[in-house]
Amino acid sequence: MKPLAPAFLRWFAAVLSCFVVSGAAHAASAPGWQERHDSLVARLRALKGREGDFGPAYAPIYRAAIGWYESWGGRNSDPVDDNMVGPEQYASELADALEHGRNFIAENLGANFPLAFQKTLDGGRVVGCNYWLTLPRGFPERGRTYPLLVGLHGSGWLGHKISFVRGKGTGGEMFGVTPIDQAGPWQIDFLNAYLDELETILPVDKDRVYLEGHSLGAMATWEWALDNPERFAAISPRDGFGEPYRAIRLKNVPAWVIHGEKDDVIYSGAAEQMISALRAFGGVAKYSLLPGAPHNIPKNFDQSPVVAWYLQHTRSGEPPPKDPRDSLGLNEEGFSRTEIVGLPATTYWKSGVLNAPGGRRFSEPAEWTLFKKVEVHGLLVDGPTRHLYDHSNTKLTLLLEVPTALRNQAFSDPSAIHVSAHKVSRFYFQGTYRDGLGHAAAVSRELAAGGMTVSGRVWVTPLSLWQNSKRGIAEYWVETE
Repeated sequence: MKPLAPAFLRWFAAVLSCFVVSGAAHAASAPGWQERHDSLVARLRALKGREGDFGPAYAPIYRAAIGWYESWGGRNSDPVDDNMVGPEQYASELADALEHGRNFIAENLGANFPLAFQKTLDGGRVVGCNYWLTLPRGFPERGRTYPLLVGLHGSGWLGHKISFVRGKGTGGEMFGVTPIDQAGPWQIDFLNAYLDELETILPVDKDRVYLEGHSLGAMATWEWALDNPERFAAISPRDGFGEPYRAIRLKNVPAWVIHGEKDDVIYSGAAEQMISALRAFGGVAKYSLLPGAPHNIPKNFDQSPVVAWYLQHTRSGEPPPKDPRDSLGLNEEGFSRTEIVGLPATTYWKSGVLNAPGGRRFSEPAEWTLFKKVEVHGLLVDGPTRHLYDHSNTKLTLLLEVPTALRNQAFSDPSAIHVSAHKVSRFYFQGTYRDGLGHAAAVSRELAAGGMTVSGRVWVTPLSLWQNSKRGIAEYWVETE
């Protein structure tokens, strides 16, 4: 299997690793830039009637390419990265080719073409981005459709300025696109509208759409695939984490999870929770832990085996399993009803006592310490991280379920505790921890007023990506005695 064109692989990996070269620094406006900009805009506007000169396959691509300079490439005179052609030079080359009847896109197969996307969603919200497109080898061929790979960058590339990147090859096995998010985090309604557009303007094989992303883009890869598993044949999140409680949604969508061994931003154990959940539900979860790699994907990362793996998979015809999120019973205020449930006995590793929660996660360093306890046993993290909050002293303890393979073994670790089977009052809440814990306190008072003995402790299990925000969902247990 031949890999994608080298130019695409090099710069796609760079985008996903959030690698920003020094050429992105702001510079003072060059003399006469505005005049050159206005002249190029006028030339390109005059060429909008030439979009279909090279046939219907090229027409929508030229439409998005001609409008790119005005809407994105010419927003200011800041330079682009050193590997890119300056926007003014690219716009001039594109205009010159069209003015002389030359098919610029066909002349540059293997290149990264910057295109513009904009759409008004139901409800009136306007979404848009600029993005890179690489074309497959042999494009266009009458009646033929091609696979599509969508790559989502991390936070280091939010709003990054792009331009044309010359190619050295003749295209790869599939269409490749890299949208540039302007603000973050990625919005799923925007991504669905964007994919709809791609499947409209390009001859995409809808049974072979693949998705990958790094860091913030990996979180979006998980989230988008969990929300819309029917759209993808396979995914590859890198250096991110997902929502294990919803993993059953990806039972029919293979995932190749890639993570840096030395990632000190998102510890690999967070990804392993998702991998273990997928495997528990019968899904396919391939795992590559890159030796010595930090959070950023190494620039020499070889994408070609992943591409070959993608192409082994087509979209499942099976309907996706129901979404567990829909069964939480959240009302308009974000709360589910409260119910008494029995919990089985289990064993946890625990952290020391920490300060009250705040931030994206309760305490990342403490959580990583617990993940490392699993790592030394050569196992994957296969249980959730829980947070035990004590109302009496406003302190908390982190707890990580000991992996299933160790629970019945005798091992010496003073931080391991056994929790007997017990009953709790459980509810789910979408919102901040402060509001969730406030509701838990109210539940405790109601239980006490009804004659039950409560311990004053609340267990919180984060379920979704965006913790301690209005989007975050967690499970709350009010402990009874």
